[in-house]
Amino acid sequence: MFSKLLSILLVTICVILICKAASIDLKSSEENVSEEVLVLTETHGFWKNKDAKRNTTLVHWGNDTSETSDDDVIEINVGGEIISTLRSTLTAVPKSKLAKMFMKNNETELYLRDNMGAVFFDYNPVQFNYLLDQLRTIKRNPEIPAYAVDFQAPNEDLKANFTAMIIDFQLNPDAFLSPMKGVHLSLTTNSLIGWDECYRSTYDMPLDLKSLVTSCKSVKLLVGCRPTENKTMLTLAGVGQWNDLVQTCASYHECQIEMEDNIGFYYVSSQAWGFAGRPETSSPNSNPTMHLYNGKSRDTLSLNPCDSSSQYSEYRLCWSLRSSSNRGGGDRCGSMKNLHNDADWERIVYRAI
Repeated sequence: MFSKLLSILLVTICVILICKAASIDLKSSEENVSEEVLVLTETHGFWKNKDAKRNTTLVHWGNDTSETSDDDVIEINVGGEIISTLRSTLTAVPKSKLAKMFMKNNETELYLRDNMGAVFFDYNPVQFNYLLDQLRTIKRNPEIPAYAVDFQAPNEDLKANFTAMIIDFQLNPDAFLSPMKGVHLSLTTNSLIGWDECYRSTYDMPLDLKSLVTSCKSVKLLVGCRPTENKTMLTLAGVGQWNDLVQTCASYHECQIEMEDNIGFYYVSSQAWGFAGRPETSSPNSNPTMHLYNGKSRDTLSLNPCDSSSQYSEYRLCWSLRSSSNRGGGDRCGSMKNLHNDADWERIVYRAI
């Protein structure tokens, strides 16, 4: 009887030991699997800390370091409707008033709050949502300069109110670049927005076109001239896209330029570079050298080597490209002609930034 009980006890002890060993092996296997999964997920991207707060994501990029995202969710009361969006959407146009309001380092609150503490905007929520959709597109295309962004109203009936909202948030192109286009007389330098001076030289020195091209890389340029003693105003200035600034003339003596926004640029290699402009109130019929071509007006210039026309004289600029300082280039700044040896007048170029 005793021997039978001893046999049963020994069998029971063996079973317990075997199960315990199996349990240890199973736990060890689970730990190994967990480590392999973690290594795999880290290798192929990132993993998120499930215990993190809603607006904080813990990210591992194949190492032991982690960082907290600067982005978070913002709730706004727009005309009584609660709208949620990301901070990065509201700050998609960095220099705008809207972006400054929601930057994390903004110490001055430039907005009202409702009774629940949410930011309050007194705008149409439909229009505001439409604006957010366009901001999301801009956020995904950061290479687009702010002055090139043209926000569109959802429909014509809402255009006036939508435009007012855009101006309030300083999202209108003029808030980033002014003037945007055209030809300008007596333009004060303190009125320039978004322009950075990149080239300057006096009329008695040859134009260094190579230096200008190197220093003034930009989509848009503002080309102007003035007396050297007047540092606060440009006598004449013209704005154009870079591609428009180097429209090559077919002839050294006659050039047809396409007028857009009342200005047309021209370029003749080793001879002259400049533009011809006209008042906004002018028409092709008032200029005998101007005609329509495919719906666009064109102006015909006579160059020898510069444009010396007196038609809308104050709206014309020409810089000789000849290498000698005593080149007889006929350079002009508006109505002031034959400035090619004059140290009292200067050329000045700005680039859009």
